[in-house]
Amino acid sequence: QRKASTMKKKETKVEEEEASPYPIMRLAQDMHRLTISKDADLEVRVFQEIAEELENPSLYRLLREKLYADTLPPVKLTEDDLKVMEEKNKEKLVELKKAIEEAVESAGDMEVMDAHLALARFAAKSLSESEVLGYYQEVLDLPKISSNKKIDSLLASARISSFYSDTTKSDDFLEQAQKIAGDNADWDRRNRLKVYSALQKLLHRDLEAASKLLLECIATFSSGELCEYNDFVVYAVLTNILHLSRPDLKEKIVDGPEIISVAKDIPVVVRSPLPVKNCL
Repeated sequence: QRKASTMKKKETKVEEEEASPYPIMRLAQDMHRLTISKDADLEVRVFQEIAEELENPSLYRLLREKLYADTLPPVKLTEDDLKVMEEKNKEKLVELKKAIEEAVESAGDMEVMDAHLALARFAAKSLSESEVLGYYQEVLDLPKISSNKKIDSLLASARISSFYSDTTKSDDFLEQAQKIAGDNADWDRRNRLKVYSALQKLLHRDLEAASKLLLECIATFSSGELCEYNDFVVYAVLTNILHLSRPDLKEKIVDGPEIISVAKDIPVVVRSPLPVKNCL
């Protein structure tokens, strides 16, 4: 009975585990900005982040090829440097795969899942898009995995695809998550799925559908791995200005308590020094 109680507590902990911070969606925006216009300081920061924090040679090469045909980027890593990084990542992969083997041999289903998730999350930080999606698929293929954990892995896969601008794959992962959610997902997963769907609709320029989902999630936003809350509020304000009636706009946007609470931090949609309720 004590063992069963311990396993139940551990299962609850795993079920409620926070989403991985990788990939960093802000970094995807910064990379996109660099493809549009040159910004020397931003270039240095982005390449340093990829090389030093992520240690991701695949992503480094990808951005280098997009921005530089014949010259080296500001952070001048050579191919030898990138190969050293790759060898380090290979060593980490061996370690993580060994942990999976050990969990399969001598631990339970939850420990096996934890080991697979550790590998997938490392891949999301330091490996290529195809490798990450492959390791998350291994999580999804586990014989004993809850609906909530399937949704987590599908949302992570959707975020990976979105990071690499593959909206078609991202759409597919979100559609799979929607099908699984049904009556099987908890409140947090339903809410996060709604946020992901809202931002995906923004990418597809379906502003009216996005506006409704964005507005519904303002008070319950819990997807910091996808975007900052203030940015999410900005998206909600801008899209709903286009589609809400004037009475609803006044009630839900102009006088919305969540929006008022961050008004001073979003000058892009709130003009100062006018009173908040009159300045949208």
